Amino acid sequence: MKKLLISSMLWLLFTFTICIWMDYSSELRQAYNWAYQSEITTQSSIEKANMWWKITREEMAKMISNYAINILWKSPDTTKNCLFSDSNINPDLVKFVTESCQLWLMWQWITSFKPKDFVTRAEFWTVLSRALWWDKYGWWNTYYENHLKALQSEWIMKKIDVPMDNEIRWYVMLMLMRSVNQETDYNDDQISEVIQLLD
Repeated sequence: MKKLLISSMLWLLFTFTICIWMDYSSELRQAYNWAYQSEITTQSSIEKANMWWKITREEMAKMISNYAINILWKSPDTTKNCLFSDSNINPDLVKFVTESCQLWLMWQWITSFKPKDFVTRAEFWTVLSRALWWDKYGWWNTYYENHLKALQSEWIMKKIDVPMDNEIRWYVMLMLMRSVNQETDYNDDQISEVIQLLD
């Protein structure tokens, strides 16, 4: 009887896990798998990765630093101190906040990093463009405008009309993956649904 109960519980757990997994589209799973294999996320399952959550500045620092170092083979400029006045940076993420600054991705000319602020799409576009092309598309017009146009022209992203909406984790993973794998495709209808969820 005890074995039957344990077997039933294990089966229910397995079924529940499969159901949760199937709730994620193949596109989300592909983005998560790529990000996990590339160490852009260290969360060991798609559920733990909180794919639909808004991303904070300190979380983006971790993802963009790992992307720049592991995928683009960039090296932080360790002669730059990159010290910020914030006392509320997650201790586990301080290293990445520093690296994102030393990589010149999340800028040096600020004294407060604002680690808990949510990242806008425009901010993410700018940081990704810097990682790919340094500041080739900076310093003109609105700070993000030329970065955005460059990413669109390279088919890294298509939906560019909501720059001030908050970015979410899975979209960050998808765009990072697209930047190194141009054959990856995504569904515009699904992207539209995701955009509607962004505040």
